[in-house]
Amino acid sequence: MADRTNQKQRTRQALVDAAKTLVANGRPLTIADVAEAAQVSVATAYRYFSTPNDLVLEAAAHQAATPRVQQIMTDLPEDPADRIDEVVRRLAEFQFGDEALWRAILRADLERWAQQATLDSEERMPIRGSTRLDMVQEALAPLAGKLPPQQHRKLIMATMLVCGMEALVAARDACGLEPDEATDVMRWAAQALLQVALGNST
Repeated sequence: MADRTNQKQRTRQALVDAAKTLVANGRPLTIADVAEAAQVSVATAYRYFSTPNDLVLEAAAHQAATPRVQQIMTDLPEDPADRIDEVVRRLAEFQFGDEALWRAILRADLERWAQQATLDSEERMPIRGSTRLDMVQEALAPLAGKLPPQQHRKLIMATMLVCGMEALVAARDACGLEPDEATDVMRWAAQALLQVALGNST
């Protein structure tokens, strides 16, 4: 039983890795292509993932659990401005380093939302994980005692709007920025929001 479980895990991982490679090479995902790249049968691939989006969302979960994501939150400085700057910068570097995959993840998230738009709220699956929100909350946690609770929450939510994949796509596609300038703009926006929040609390 243990050998069979391990084999299933290896097959699942092989499919996810194959999907990530195809996306990185700019190829549209199909279950058949992923199965071929992973060297398993199409029937086997469908037993693990029924749609390409399911594969991409699994890849997103794997990315969120990588040591590199965990390292974003290690050794943060004490000053809140420096903390959020580090998080925004590291997150941008991480996502720009695998931009094609993160765009595919964002597309899968949007398609999941569309598929569930007519469902009752209790029937819907979560559209996104909480990794980025957790990062921003942790970075701004030292301000919890300095800002009124509503102001602190508003700062966290506003900062979420200027980092991560949605901000990356806006900077790249709508603004036409290269990764370095896009990262600088996201860092500047996070600092501007922080200064406004602190100014409004005095």
